[in-house]
This record gives sequence, structure tokens and C-alpha cells, in this order.
Amino acid sequence: MSNIYDKCLYDEDMCTHIMNKDHSVNGSQISGLPDKDIPDGISHYNSDYLYKFFFAENNVIMLLVDSDSSNIIDANKAACNYYGWTVEEITCKKIDQINVFSAEYIKMESKKAENENRDYLFLKHFLANGDIRDVKVYSGTIRSESCTFLYYIVYDVVENEFVDNKLKKMQLSAIQRLKDIGKWEMDLSSGKVALSQTTRRIYGLEDKIVTRDHIKKIPLSHYLPMLDKALDDLITRNIPYDVQFKIKRQNDDSIRIIHSVAEYYPEKNIIIGVLQDITEYKRTKTKLRERKSLLNQVGKIAHVGAWEYDIATGSITWTNEVARIHEIDSNSTVNVGLLLELYSSTSRKVLKDAMVKVLEMGYAEDLELELLTAKGNHKWVRIIAYPKMSEGKVVKVTGSLQDITEQKQAEIKISEEARWRRLLMEQSSDGIVIIGQDGKVIEANPRYADMLGYSHEEMQLLSIWDCDTSHTPEQIQEMLQITDKNKSLYESQLQSKDGSIIDVEINANSATFGGRRMLFCVCRDISLRKKVERELLAAKIAAENANKVKSEFLATMSHELRTPLTAIIGFSDVLLEGIAGDLNQKQTNYIGHVSNAGKHLLELINDILDISKIEAGESELIYEKFEVSDVIYGVASVLNSLADKNKINLCIDIDPELKMIVADRTKFKQILANLLSNAIKFTPEKGSVSVRAILQDDSVQISVQDTGIGIAVNDMDKLFQPFKQLNPSLTRKHEGTGLGLALSKKFVEMHGGNIWVESNVGEGSIFMFTIPLDYEFKY
Repeated sequence: MSNIYDKCLYDEDMCTHIMNKDHSVNGSQISGLPDKDIPDGISHYNSDYLYKFFFAENNVIMLLVDSDSSNIIDANKAACNYYGWTVEEITCKKIDQINVFSAEYIKMESKKAENENRDYLFLKHFLANGDIRDVKVYSGTIRSESCTFLYYIVYDVVENEFVDNKLKKMQLSAIQRLKDIGKWEMDLSSGKVALSQTTRRIYGLEDKIVTRDHIKKIPLSHYLPMLDKALDDLITRNIPYDVQFKIKRQNDDSIRIIHSVAEYYPEKNIIIGVLQDITEYKRTKTKLRERKSLLNQVGKIAHVGAWEYDIATGSITWTNEVARIHEIDSNSTVNVGLLLELYSSTSRKVLKDAMVKVLEMGYAEDLELELLTAKGNHKWVRIIAYPKMSEGKVVKVTGSLQDITEQKQAEIKISEEARWRRLLMEQSSDGIVIIGQDGKVIEANPRYADMLGYSHEEMQLLSIWDCDTSHTPEQIQEMLQITDKNKSLYESQLQSKDGSIIDVEINANSATFGGRRMLFCVCRDISLRKKVERELLAAKIAAENANKVKSEFLATMSHELRTPLTAIIGFSDVLLEGIAGDLNQKQTNYIGHVSNAGKHLLELINDILDISKIEAGESELIYEKFEVSDVIYGVASVLNSLADKNKINLCIDIDPELKMIVADRTKFKQILANLLSNAIKFTPEKGSVSVRAILQDDSVQISVQDTGIGIAVNDMDKLFQPFKQLNPSLTRKHEGTGLGLALSKKFVEMHGGNIWVESNVGEGSIFMFTIPLDYEFKY
């Protein structure tokens, strides 16, 4: 086909259409008229090179058609790639075989284009796989000496629409850019390189002819190995020379991006090439690519795709995001019927009815539909459809499709939550009332209305102070303000419709809804609880009064008993001392029993008086400083005879560092005496009792351990209670009232200490108590 260029006249429109659309030749920026400024004596382009340069390897889709037969006589690589046929297959076809529309329609479109003053036609072409594509077609004639050819320059409308819009402003300068193509010719024998005027301007040089070494200084150094290899491959292996590289322009040191292609002519041993400065194009292309990527990314993030339905062909085109939402292959052929099957039966009917309105009446529609994707995932989508009108008829429908699954799920969740809240409110066993800031009832659940004896309609007419008898309207307003910032839990009384009073517990919380501030109150009827509380309070008061009477009675009786008892003990001692005369052995024994019984009774009465004083809050501590060891040994000496009588081994162990303590000496002694006497009394013969005193931090710890009968776990809580006896038979055997441990606990706690016990039945017990070394430590 190269001889066509030998015979044909140059068609300037053809170059213009190529430049207007893509500004490229061989996938780059170069296209245009031969540069006339090649120096004398250097050859021009031959026909093979021009054919390859302008047609065969151009990225623009190009067809050559015989004007008489309509046969396609050639197609470039870009056309074969686009249509999906080999060059042999496509050249067996007529141009009518790839046109979807009839010749009559094409004539009508030509007339319309002429009226609209445009130099291209909107057509539809078949592809090899049966798809139909919207295309924009530029055409013209190439005349030779013997025949006339038609050339077709084809652009896919969908793929190029974005670039078309962005490069529209560049179309006016298309012809001018033809002048920006520089020519160069390298004579390999002489090493000289001839440069055209445009080439010299691009390189920033003045000389028309320079040496090869000089020209190698212009590209940036790291491109030189690539350029040398490209030239060597062209010369030795006939690999096309098609390179892009950066230079430092010689006259201003600016960095420019250059694209150059060349042919080697071995018969003359020369290389002829062309080049162009593509710096601005690269920048524009990068910006457009970034913008397009950004728009795609935004669509992906927002889950929004675009689509178009052509009524004439019944075809539908869409963006990748639409395919992604439906989870189908974006490269697959669109089948409207199969696509509709993805939608639920209800949504499918809605969609069909809506499309009827769009197509027949020209209405725009905005729909929310439910579908099951090709992969079986449930989704909700929003479809917006707009009709495109021509001569009063709808010719196309365009629109958007957005994945609103998350939004719809959130709406459903909110609706479900509202339904559950309504259910909980209606079924709640507590009364719930919502009050406005003016105190008026906004809403009340059935339980609240029933509790007060009103109907739901009557509740809507009430204010909160119509029911709350415990507070004035002013107090309620103040409570509303306080509750506005904090949750509030309080008790109140409500008056029912019949005038009866209901005790309630109110849990109030405020919130703003729809711009209105409201108070949400949960009211629980606590009338029964309040009745029980009042009864318990009355019982408590009665018990306290009885206990007080008991304490007063015990104190009074103890005082009354002490007077005659003191006389009995005193006169018994006088008789035993022989002051009233000598007594025989029998009399001495009798009087001794009377004296001992009286003293024991006095001790019991003193215990009762002490516990009564403590319960009445009349017992006080008298602090003094004393040696701990003195008290321990003193108590041991008094009880040593009791230990010897029962054959008990009594041991004492006192920490040498433990010296003085500030406490009530009498009560400290009484505590120890109670614990030690109990240990001796409840330890079997030949057992052992030990007293151990140690210094522990700021306190003294005393432990009294025995090998006695031990205490059961379930009896532990009775140990320190007044008048409680674990085993009355043992108590009667060893005498006592059960007050010793209770008094000891009270005295220890008055000092700010603690008392406890560890015991195992049959193994013995260990009683321990702590008292601060100084009474100030307890504060």
C-alpha cells in the first residue's frame, strides 16, 4: 500500500483529524506535514516511511476504503485491535458490513452534521464479537492519478468522551502544532547531522549541521546508553527507532521531553528521523490521567456508576462501577433481560413501570430497588433515570446507579430499633412518660396511664403538675433544668384520677429530639415498698425502744442488786476474818461459799452494767501509759491458780521490743482476762494455754491459744453477741452469762482495734486482737 502515498495528493484534513483527536503518530505526539527546512543535498522521506509514519503504526483507528466498490482495502493495527479482526479478515469486508445503520440513515446523519456545522458523523459499528459501539467518524478523500480512496478516522465515543472534553481547547491549535515537528538526518559515513529549523529551535542550537558527538551532549547523560542502543538496533537489526528522552536545551538549560522516530537507509548509510517536544503534552496527559483516576476513585468510593440506554439499538452501556455493584464482569456483553432478573420481583415491576414512564412520557425517575447480585449478595441501589429528547421523542435514557446498601441497612436498623423501643415502652411494667420543657405530657405508655387511672387521650391533655402533688410547678421547672444536664433518680408522690396518692420512684433523663428538649421519666409504683418500709421503720423504733427499756431495766436492777450484794460480801468477809468471833470449820466453809458466790454474782452484775453503758453510749475510755507485760503477767498470776487446778500448762511469750502502750488499762486487762479465763475453762486437763504479744506496725497484737474443744464454723457468728451461749451445758458447768466475749469485742473496737478467732473443732482455738500503741493512731 505504500505506493498510494507516491501517487496521492496530500490531504490536510486527514492530518488535522488525527491531530485534533489524539495528537499522536505511532502512539506518540508526532503527526504532520513534511518539514521544508531540510538543508540542500539531504534526501526527503520516501513513500514507505510516510505510509508507516502516518497510517500503519498510528494509534488512531484508520480505514482505507475504495470509493467505487466500498471495499475496505486496508486497516491499521489500531483498527484491527479495536474491531477484533485481523487485517486479512477486515479487508474482505465492505464498509457497509461494519455499519449498523443503513445507507439511508447515514445520508440523514450526514445532512444533520452539515446543518450542525460539524465535520464528523455519529454512527454505530459492529465488532467481531457482536458488540455494537457508538463511534465518531471523520472521513475524507485521497486522490491519486488513477483512482480515489476514502479514509475513515474512527473514535470510540465512550472511551474518548472524557479526553475529548479536556482537549477541546487544543483543537484550534492542531494545524499550528504540525509546525512543531522537527526533522534530522544523520550521515553515518561523515558523522554529520543535519537539523531542520524546528529541530534547532527545540534543541536550542543555531548551526544547521553539527557533529554526532555534539548532538550526544544534548540528552541527559543517563539516556545516552538507551539512545546508542536504539540506533545500533536500528542499523544492525532493523528494529524501529522510537524513543522518548529528556534534554537540557542548550540556550536556556530548560529540561524538555523529546519523542523521536527514525528510519535507516543502508544504501546511502544515512538515518532520517523526526522529533517533537512533547513536554506540555506529557504534563496535560498526566493531569488528565490523574483527573480521570480521581473521578473513577470518587465514583468507587461513593459507590456511584453511570449508564446509558439507547432506544434505537436496545443496547446499554455503563461504567465499571455499575458492573461492580451488580458483581458482573465489566467486559461482558450487557444483556438487559438477564440484568433485570437480578432484581427482586417487586423491584423488577417498579423498574419496568418507571421505564415506561421515562420512555413514553419523558418523565425522570428516582427509584430505590432491591437486588441479588450475580454472586448472590443482597443489595439496595438507587437508580436515577433522565430521558434525552430529540424532536419531541426520547432517544436515549441516561442516569446513575448508586449502591445504598449501607444507608438502607442503617435505615432498617433505625426503624427496627424504633419498633423495639415502642414495643418496650408499651409492654413495660413501669410507667413511662415524656414531658416537654413546658411540663406538658407529650407521650405516656399504657402502664403510666393505668397507674393514674387516665385514658391515653386524657394523658395528652395533662401537665406533670396535674399529677405530682409533692412539688410546685416552680419546683418542677427547676427540676427540669437540673435534669437537663444530669440523670436524676428521686422519689415522689403522684395523685391518680380518683384522688388516691401513689408512691413512685422516678428515673428522669433529658434529651433533645427534633429540636425539642424533652424529659424522659420512668416511674415505678413503690407504694407496697413504701408501706413495708414504714412498717419496718415502726418495728425498728419499737425494737430500739424495747432494747432501751431492757438496758435501763438491767442497769436499774444491777444497781439495786449491788447494794445488798455488797453487804452480803462485806459481812461474809468480816465473819471469815473472825472479827465477830471464831468460826468452826463447817461454819468457815459455809461462809466461804456465800462470799465466793456473792463475788461471782457481783462480777456478773458488773458485766451487765458495762454492756448496758456501752449500748447507751455512756462508756468511756480512760487512757494511760503502761507496760503491756505488766498487765499480761498480772492477769496470768490471778488465773494461774485456776490453771493449776485444771492441770493446764500456761505459757507467756512477749516480744522484747514491745514496751509501752497508751490505752484504757482496766479495759485492756478485762479483755485479756476474759480471753484467758475462757481458754483455761474450756481446755481439758493436761492441756496448754499460751499468751503471745507482738509488735505489729503501730499496734500491739495479743493472741490467746488453747488446745481446748474448738468452735464449729457455724457457731463463729454467735461468739461476740451478748447473751449468746454456744453450749448452755458447758456454760452452766463453767458458769457465766455469755457477756465476756461481747464486752471484749466492744472494748477492742472502742480502742480502734480488731478482734477475731481461728478454730478447729477438737483441736483448739486462737483468739487474737489488736490495739493501737497510741490512741491517736485510731484517728
